[in-house]
Amino acid sequence: MTDKNNNIGILFPGQGAQYVGMGKSLYEESTVGKEILEKADQMLGGNFLEVLFNGPAENLTATDVSQPAIYAVSCAAFNVFKEKFEGTISAVAGLSLGEYSALTAVGSLPFAEGIKLVQMRGKLMQEAAEKNPGAMASVLGLEAEKIDTICTGIDGAYVANYNSPGQIVISGTSDAVAKASAECSEAGARRVIPLKVSGAFHTQLMESARKGLQPLLEAVNWEEPSCTVLSNVTGMPYNCAAEMPELLGKQVVGSVRWEDNCRWMLFQGIENYYELGPGKVLQGLMKKIERAANVISVETPEEIK
Repeated sequence: MTDKNNNIGILFPGQGAQYVGMGKSLYEESTVGKEILEKADQMLGGNFLEVLFNGPAENLTATDVSQPAIYAVSCAAFNVFKEKFEGTISAVAGLSLGEYSALTAVGSLPFAEGIKLVQMRGKLMQEAAEKNPGAMASVLGLEAEKIDTICTGIDGAYVANYNSPGQIVISGTSDAVAKASAECSEAGARRVIPLKVSGAFHTQLMESARKGLQPLLEAVNWEEPSCTVLSNVTGMPYNCAAEMPELLGKQVVGSVRWEDNCRWMLFQGIENYYELGPGKVLQGLMKKIERAANVISVETPEEIK
């Protein structure tokens, strides 16, 4: 039997997991957590913690605020976790934005550079969404192959996220997503749920964001990771730090292969997972991929204990 203390995977959430008040207990009950969040507040202009803890929600939901907010809270949770944890981490993965938290956790991306990077990522993605408005929808209960075929046949429709069996996110121009949604329903999808987003994330409509982000990614001094870290774009581990700028650039305009990330970790025999940061989305997705996987979502110092 595998020793659970030396066979764990860490999962980091992506955009959409934010809520007003997240990270407050990390700030109030942990010295390490407070240090990380105060550093984020200083680097983002001093009003960050006020919005994080007290809102209003619409300010926190803005892409250039929510991305650094989730990143900062996830990194704070990881540092508090690391302080208490005595075992060995086998692999880390993050969903979209969460990949930056994962890269910081393994020592490839310094937090001070990461917080500014994700803020700019959010800003560039928001600008791209305003320039090329789009839509996204979650398709439930339909095979990925069928959805791929439908999107391939509709100009401006793409698969944004392969999240889990029976949960695929489509993205693109509003008309294309509406048409693809209707075709998915006709093909037997259990439900198609429009998402409350302003842009066609993880598609070619984000190309201006990728172009703006690429030189910033290349300016970072990426370090070799301390353990396996997975790429959303390939669904596989990074081979080396030199790949990080290119793959993170591609992630803005390409599909997120989250199910592949999870299946890779499961194939390695990793049985125990901790979702660190706000929300429990990744716990739910992992359970859909492998019911037997032991996944715990932890965010507060009390939960981490």
